[in-house]
Amino acid sequence: MDESRQKIRFEIEGLWSAEEMGRFFLFLSELYNLRLFLELLREEARDLDRFYELIGPGPFDYRRGRRLTRRGLYPWAFGLAAGLPPIWNEAQIGSLSALIEPEERLDVRRISYASPGSVDLIGIGAIVGHVKDFTLKLIDRQDSKQQRKLSEERAELENDRVRIENARSFVALARDLGYTDSELRQLVARVDEKQETLVRFIEQQKLRTVSILDATDKD
Repeated sequence: MDESRQKIRFEIEGLWSAEEMGRFFLFLSELYNLRLFLELLREEARDLDRFYELIGPGPFDYRRGRRLTRRGLYPWAFGLAAGLPPIWNEAQIGSLSALIEPEERLDVRRISYASPGSVDLIGIGAIVGHVKDFTLKLIDRQDSKQQRKLSEERAELENDRVRIENARSFVALARDLGYTDSELRQLVARVDEKQETLVRFIEQQKLRTVSILDATDKD
């Protein structure tokens, strides 16, 4: 995983309450942390693959046991072996954040509160790129809906489909980590439930677009 830092810019408009801005930041942080956590698990799996290529197979299936060793990830092994990690459980968010090094976390770089304005965050490029794609797909869908003036019923069905596909794509690598179909569906459902936060801001035209900038950009 490329760990270089990049900046992600969200262009905003209209009036935002403190509560709305707080929910916006919290969701982006949770989404970022989830993807980073899955990427760390994938790196762990690759490291174990290389390890067992050298010493031969061990007495356990590491993909089902989720034997985690990197930077204190191993305490999660028991929970992961039993099923889906409670990443979207509010009580577990702090624990998940604690696994992330300071230089890896998603940080606020700049806020320009105006109409239009912008919010700049900075994080690992490989992860913020996924967050950008995730958000942009929802924005593009809303723009397409307005242009085509779809019927309300048809638009709702199409929106549901796009949201599910978007959530599924964001966590797709979980399948490669040994998650069952049932666990994957649970994870997709939780991501979809949370992405309602972004959908509402997009529908209200408070969130207009998102892009990736070089982390050194001052503008």
